[in-house]
Amino acid sequence: MTSFRTIKELVIETYVTEGQFPSYEKLTALVRQHFPTSKWQKTHYAWYKSKIKSGEIQVPGLLVERDVPALSDDAEAEVEDSIEASVSLERDLHSYLAARVGEIETGLVLAEDGVEYQTEAGRIDLLAKDANNCLVVIELKAGRAKDSALGQLLGYMGCLSTVGTNVRGILVASSFDSRVVFAAKGLPNITLLRYQLSFSLEEIR
Repeated sequence: MTSFRTIKELVIETYVTEGQFPSYEKLTALVRQHFPTSKWQKTHYAWYKSKIKSGEIQVPGLLVERDVPALSDDAEAEVEDSIEASVSLERDLHSYLAARVGEIETGLVLAEDGVEYQTEAGRIDLLAKDANNCLVVIELKAGRAKDSALGQLLGYMGCLSTVGTNVRGILVASSFDSRVVFAAKGLPNITLLRYQLSFSLEEIR
């Protein structure tokens, strides 16, 4: 199996092999295969696609569409930093709550293999059981949760409900689009939880 140092290398190699930008499903499967700890999202897919289309990420043999406006160096760095910060924050949030799932809700415990639990609908961030032995699907989002996050959560829940078990869902984010809040009001088995970050300073020298 080919070894890639970065996701960027994987994207370029896949483009060259297929002769076109791969589908989201194809590229996502490859990213998860080669970088299993990455929190790959559709925003990252769209970002790489736009960078290749504009020529800012060079692919051998690709004719660049010159009418696509290029980002300035500062803007590019800002987007890259934003993606890296989002990925890092979500990974840290995931690790923190995986070790303290009881802080999400009293009585919650992780299910067997409940971290990055694999289903036909994708990988669940955390799968837990509540005090009534019901399955609880927990989806974590760094920053604001949009419609797609709720749809992702419902997809996981629907997949697990086929086994005939009661399933609830918890969406954890720093904020929520208004449509997500309104939609959740009509879904009694969905809970929205807002997290808040805090930090302390420690002098080391």
